[in-house]
Amino acid sequence: MLDALGYARFRHWRIYGEEALAGREAALWLAADSLTVEHAGEPLSRYEVKVESGTGIRQPRLFALDALGEGGWLKALRLEGYAPRSPRRPKGLQQALLAYHEAWG
Repeated sequence: MLDALGYARFRHWRIYGEEALAGREAALWLAADSLTVEHAGEPLSRYEVKVESGTGIRQPRLFALDALGEGGWLKALRLEGYAPRSPRRPKGLQQALLAYHEAWG
C-alpha cells in the first residue's frame, strides 16, 4: 500500500511511487539490479539496487542530497530498524459487575 505521500515501505526503506495514488495497492518487483514500484500493471518508478557486502541484501543506491529529483524531494529514504516489542502483560482481572449470588438471588 502506498502511504499518504505516495511511498511504499520496502525493508528499511520508503520508496516513492506516486503521490496521486496514496492509499492504493502497489507491487514491488525486486530483480538482480533494480527495484520497480508498479500499480495496476504500470511501472511508477524504478531504482538501481546492489548487494551490500557481507549481508547479501539488496539496497537501493543512495544519491547525493543535491540530487533531490524533479520536485525537490528524496525518492528513497532510509528508515530506522523496527523497535523490538515488549511482551504485553494482562492488566489484571476485571471485577464482576454484579456478584453471582446477587444476580441469581
